Amino acid sequence: MASEYKAIVWRGEPQLEQRLPPLVPRGWVLLRVESARWCPLDTAVAAGILPAENGVVMGCSGAGTVVELGVDANTSLAGKRAALVHVDEHYLPPLRGDGFLAGYVSVPSTHLAEVNDASPLAAFLLDSSLACEAASKAADADRVLVAGCGGFGLFAALALADMGYRVSLYTGSSSAKRLAKSLGLELVEKPGQRYDAVVAASLDVYMLERVLSASRPRKLLLHPVFAFHAWPSCRWCKRLEVVTLQGGKAGCAKTLLSKARRTVEESVGVVDGLSVPPWDSGPVLGYVFRLRV
Repeated sequence: MASEYKAIVWRGEPQLEQRLPPLVPRGWVLLRVESARWCPLDTAVAAGILPAENGVVMGCSGAGTVVELGVDANTSLAGKRAALVHVDEHYLPPLRGDGFLAGYVSVPSTHLAEVNDASPLAAFLLDSSLACEAASKAADADRVLVAGCGGFGLFAALALADMGYRVSLYTGSSSAKRLAKSLGLELVEKPGQRYDAVVAASLDVYMLERVLSASRPRKLLLHPVFAFHAWPSCRWCKRLEVVTLQGGKAGCAKTLLSKARRTVEESVGVVDGLSVPPWDSGPVLGYVFRLRV
């Protein structure tokens, strides 16, 4: 293991720094990072929308090889390639815990899944996993509206459509609209009808509240970031059930990611090595950094 390595660290702005290897707490593992994402959560931190502790490593998700096990960690992961597939209020990088834009990162072993895919796209497994859970938790819904079209929103719409829901997608991004249309997803320009469930895949609370007021759903499925951000309210919704997602089954996530592989490859920027990206612009699905081949 290298004594020092590069990392993109939050210092009031993202900066490239040298870091020492992190500690490996009980139940955690040390991952040698091979691919890491700069995603909308990182952009929201850089823009001052979401809070992050000074010195935290950026990078909302990623994949790599397990090189060290902490006490009571999942021993089946030893020496295996693994990717982040679950998050919760205790570990949601970069808002709670170090992210993946570094040579090494410590991760709870319960939050990882073994992967065989050596490509940088394994870093999207978390979004795919959250989408699978959203589709399963929609349960008794018929019409579902996905509000927002980043990686999570796109995967959620695809997962819901695959499971037979009548799904619509709402986004203000022109590039995201083009991407959604290329996948055959139904777009709505202005939500004005009732939906049984809404998937909140955007941090624009004002937009989400307008969507909820117009659609008056029975169920609201929230991205886990809303554990750290104000929830959208709906004064017109009766008996609104709110579900905060954490991640679904790894098998479903891998299948969904495989189906969307070509789309992701065409809509993400792959960067060799670490550098601070132009976070206020870029590809629809952000950047994936390839640290090791």
